[in-house]
Amino acid sequence: MSTKGEAKKSPAKILVVDDETLVRTMLCDGLAAAGHTAVPASSGEEALRLAQSERPACVVLDIMMPNLDGYDTCAALKAESETALIPVLLISATTDGKVAARAKQVGAASVLRKPVRMDELQRAISRALGASA
Repeated sequence: MSTKGEAKKSPAKILVVDDETLVRTMLCDGLAAAGHTAVPASSGEEALRLAQSERPACVVLDIMMPNLDGYDTCAALKAESETALIPVLLISATTDGKVAARAKQVGAASVLRKPVRMDELQRAISRALGASA
């Protein structure tokens, strides 16, 4: 029998999307060390495909990417019935009011500032998964 607090801490499949290999690897390694299954993606297009096939519990998504940026990727995820309920955490080097407003507009659960600290990311994931349960 598990309590609500334990459910938030249980391992989850997290889709990690960043076009920078080093950042993506560091986030995936940190999430894996915390017991999560990290699924890496290097572009918005790849993220959309993997979200459909992998069914992650949460998506950690960089905003600044070539072609399909994080905002457009988030909006596309929210527009599809199969992925609409997956919480999306946007990450960006800039987290001013414009970023927060646009993130809310496209349906993101929250915005985290780069470089992302793992404890902060873990708390954001727990909040997002608790809110989506």
